[in-house]
Amino acid sequence: MLNFKPALRSACAFAVTLAINSFACAEAVVGLPPTATATPAVSAAPTSPAPLQGTRGKAKIVECTPTTIKIGRDRPRATKNPIADAISAAAPGCEITLRGGKYPGFTLGFDKNNARNSRSSGGLPGQPISITGIGDVVIYADASVGDTISINQQVKNGYFTFSNLKIEPGYRAAILFFKLDGGRSHDSFKFIDCSIIGSWDHARNKGKKSKWGVWGHSMKNFEFRGFRYTSRVENIQQEHGFYIQNAQGPILIENVRASRLGRTFCQFTARAKDGPIGIGSITVRNCFVEDIGLFKGDNYKGGSAFTFAGRLTGDILIEKNTYRAGFNSRLKGLTRNDAPYNTGALVCWSGGEKIKNRKVTIKDNDFEFAEGCGDRPVVSIGGCDSVSILGKNRFVSGGQQPALALDPLKGGPGSPPVSPRNGRVFLSPDTELSGRAEMNGRKIGPAQMQKLQTPPARAAKPSSRQKR
Repeated sequence: MLNFKPALRSACAFAVTLAINSFACAEAVVGLPPTATATPAVSAAPTSPAPLQGTRGKAKIVECTPTTIKIGRDRPRATKNPIADAISAAAPGCEITLRGGKYPGFTLGFDKNNARNSRSSGGLPGQPISITGIGDVVIYADASVGDTISINQQVKNGYFTFSNLKIEPGYRAAILFFKLDGGRSHDSFKFIDCSIIGSWDHARNKGKKSKWGVWGHSMKNFEFRGFRYTSRVENIQQEHGFYIQNAQGPILIENVRASRLGRTFCQFTARAKDGPIGIGSITVRNCFVEDIGLFKGDNYKGGSAFTFAGRLTGDILIEKNTYRAGFNSRLKGLTRNDAPYNTGALVCWSGGEKIKNRKVTIKDNDFEFAEGCGDRPVVSIGGCDSVSILGKNRFVSGGQQPALALDPLKGGPGSPPVSPRNGRVFLSPDTELSGRAEMNGRKIGPAQMQKLQTPPARAAKPSSRQKR
């Protein structure tokens, strides 16, 4: 049985224009999904129609310290950028180890020669170049550098695995994959047991500025996951933990603990003006997220924690994630005077695009707002061909907003929907909703609920006679 708890709890400065490439992200209090962030000006420098072929080194083993590099049996030599030099020397399948300490950031795939850039082609399928931290390894950005790790495809490259690294964001991003065109992609970049740790204190509104954890365009076979331990993304000043645009293959974010972010934990878009339609599966699994949308420049209303916004044609799986908001007394004052603290947990919508998201599965998640917190539905879903809410999800409203809104409207009853209406929707009877459930802006009644709980009919298997 669905567990509807009565919504008895009570509801819990001016708009500031953001810096370059950003704008205030405002949502309606009930039902309206976030206006997704405009594409930042991170397009690559002018590129030739076909990317240049990079170089490949011969080394199978490279050892680094923050100031030296040792290739194979050679003696260590001094270097300004150990990681860039190590990658340049590496053959496919090479194992690069970084001894404990602080390393400068680096770039890959730019058609330029400087100490910070590697023109390596990278690894091969089944033979990635591995960069592994031994002990406490920190990668930092100089004050003059916007991104700690920048990746482009002016020189074609891919198949890298980074492990056990702590990455401090530059004033723009910790990891940035430049915008691509011409059918190119960033292929097979994996970050295992890595963390992105910013230095912005939202409660005091001071610290080291940062904009994104990961910003990426045209990525495929990308992973950011905790394997031996939980990865972290924390204290990002202005925007998203993960902002993924126009993905061109599978994306996996798994076992990440995230907190105190300027906008969303993860935002996926595939706007027509930004590039090709989004393809490939998107999986966000086993992540614990708390207190997003804290950037003062957005009036503390920078989107829902998990956001999926149109033209995403691969299967989307949101599984075993947790979101909490309003339980940190130090942060609860970060809101507009006329609005409850924080926003929503999950939104799927069309993003204003003509093509809907294809298939969304929401399974075994736990989203909860403290009393009086949250200014929009905990979960809001529109603009999807297929929606399956499976297993034992738990959606707890702070009292004012709906726990679940299907096909939310732009205004009151009778107004148009925010997105094209969903196709087939299934809602598991084991779902726990603390707060009201709505469809088309109205409370879901018993008959409508029974229909939502009816599993989709399975196609009958052909008989042996039919097979003949």
